[in-house]
Amino acid sequence: MLARTFFNQLFLFKPSQIHLTTLANRSITTAARLKKQLNIAPIPRPKIERPIGSDELYKRICVEVRGHDPAVLESYEKFVRQVSTELDIQLINVENPQFFTERWTLLRSKFAKKKYWREYEIRTYYKKFHFKHLTGSTASTFLEYVQRNLPEGIMMIVERTRLEPFAEKLVPPSSSETNTDQQKMS
Repeated sequence: MLARTFFNQLFLFKPSQIHLTTLANRSITTAARLKKQLNIAPIPRPKIERPIGSDELYKRICVEVRGHDPAVLESYEKFVRQVSTELDIQLINVENPQFFTERWTLLRSKFAKKKYWREYEIRTYYKKFHFKHLTGSTASTFLEYVQRNLPEGIMMIVERTRLEPFAEKLVPPSSSETNTDQQKMS
């Protein structure tokens, strides 16, 4: 298995980048570590240039909160509603998905007899807050404030849907092209 992983990582590079003498003396576990050991520079990604002073736009932000106490989640929901009204953020809806139950049937003690079974249950409650049409600065301020006031024992997952401009290559078809296409079909 280790050799298979090693060869899969080996084929990620160009043959000119790998010297077999350097590979013989080192143990390699991941492709990232291999790149670091061989001093291979990362390939830069193309950056989308934004106009100066523009802000990111988010179509939707979904904040999911999980916890084991429904009363704490109800209290936190009131807090999030109050913060969203104070910051003039559009709260579309709050979902209450059904709780998830995890059950374990275990022996009462490590060395107990088989007749002393106990059943343990863990319930995880959820709340999902859906926000709409936010700017980047408002979203970062809101999320920072909400995350800093997160109660103990509560987990938060944030999903953001950001609006991006179309690439310059994507241009809508002109009306003359669409007319000729329609004439060919008929």
